Amino acid sequence: MKEGKKIFIIDDDPIHRLLMDKLFAKQSQEYHLRFFENGQKGLDALKDPDTGTPDLILLDIEMPVMNGWQFIEAFEQLDPALRDPVTVYMVSSSFSDEDQERVKSYPLIKGYIVKPIRIETIAGLLE
Repeated sequence: MKEGKKIFIIDDDPIHRLLMDKLFAKQSQEYHLRFFENGQKGLDALKDPDTGTPDLILLDIEMPVMNGWQFIEAFEQLDPALRDPVTVYMVSSSFSDEDQERVKSYPLIKGYIVKPIRIETIAGLLE
């Protein structure tokens, strides 16, 4: 297993998770991926001291159980020691102007990435 940046992919789409696994595998930088199919599982992992804090979260908007917006609301309430070292990007297959504007109202979200994520985007996230 590669070490380096620790990355959480929180997305319910198994095809997107497989694509992320393959795109990250093509990178020369070291990383460690963890996949969660909904926001609640990702949040639980963040709170688990055995999991450790990720460097990066790629967060889908539309998911069952806990969607991306619900996750970010709960994430904002976490202890700053857990929350502040993490870079979060909202990820969606939608070009929704409303979602892109909403992202700007959350200072903890670094940006909005439209699926499918390009290999150049992955390389940039690992730098």
